[in-house]
Amino acid sequence: MIDLTPAQRAKLYLAMRESLAVTDEPQDRHASQRLALCDLVTNFTGDAGSFALHEVFGLADALDHYLTEHAEGPDFGFNFANIARLVGGDRDTAKAALRLLGARPTFDPNGQDDWSTAPGQKVVSVRFPRGVLVEQVRLELEEAEAFAA
Repeated sequence: MIDLTPAQRAKLYLAMRESLAVTDEPQDRHASQRLALCDLVTNFTGDAGSFALHEVFGLADALDHYLTEHAEGPDFGFNFANIARLVGGDRDTAKAALRLLGARPTFDPNGQDDWSTAPGQKVVSVRFPRGVLVEQVRLELEEAEAFAA
């Protein structure tokens, strides 16, 4: 855990936003990803918070790897419940991981709880298999074993 005062958090947040050229209203997926990184790093308070930062990055890596290997297209849609199920229903971790992918809620009052990397546009909806996180851990373990050999 990194102990920061509120003033230090604010300075860190503003410095990160300035260095990453991010505004409050991101115009594309990449800007959304940079803003999510700023928010996560400066708002993380430690293991006493609602999630641990490494869990969010682990889930985001697993989702990104799956998209790279199995999905086509630059923009995607996601069912939020599907993502939350991957981490035992933890909505905060799922929300933070989706934001790191550049996704935002679609806010369709008549629709499901969907997120998209291009809200308002027609995108391919991706459903992740239950074992996507396990597969990512397996790949990381194989990589670590090869590195240690």
